[in-house]
Amino acid sequence: MKLPAGIEKWGSAVLGVVSVLLLVNLVSQFRGTRARESRPLPAPPRAARVRAEQGSSRSADDLARYDPVVHIEALKELEARPLPDTERNPFDFVAPPPEVIPAQTVAAQPSAPPPLPPVLLKPMGYNEMSGGVKEAFASFEDQVFVVHEGDVVASKYKILKITPLVVTVEDANSHQVVDLPIPQ
Repeated sequence: MKLPAGIEKWGSAVLGVVSVLLLVNLVSQFRGTRARESRPLPAPPRAARVRAEQGSSRSADDLARYDPVVHIEALKELEARPLPDTERNPFDFVAPPPEVIPAQTVAAQPSAPPPLPPVLLKPMGYNEMSGGVKEAFASFEDQVFVVHEGDVVASKYKILKITPLVVTVEDANSHQVVDLPIPQ
């Protein structure tokens, strides 16, 4: 918004006059105050002084427990004692020795089966077509598939069941059945 040139000049003049008046007021207040006219701060109430005295006495009682005398002889005896010989570097971490398990115990424990490979099929969505046919959208190795119950994806995963929340898949190699949740 553009204002006429005359209004801008008048606005500048008014702001200048207001600034000068504020400066004059500040100077007059500064000249009116004198150091001898200032009043001392009022004394703190008696309760505050009592609390301050109690606090200092508590700290004095705490310090009174310690012996203020320095025993030079005891210090010289401590300095004269040799330092213990340590060949360990304090900056090197030393792990505790491994726990030794008797051979009989190791043989008695059954070995756990190797873990099953993870299912790489990732469900992405769900759709129910007319006639009640259910289909799911799944990704496998940067490819997107529309799958139905009974379909085989990448000749590796068989789709057993599709619900709005879960796709049940069987891995053809390991015969592992997994419920894969569909993200909501």
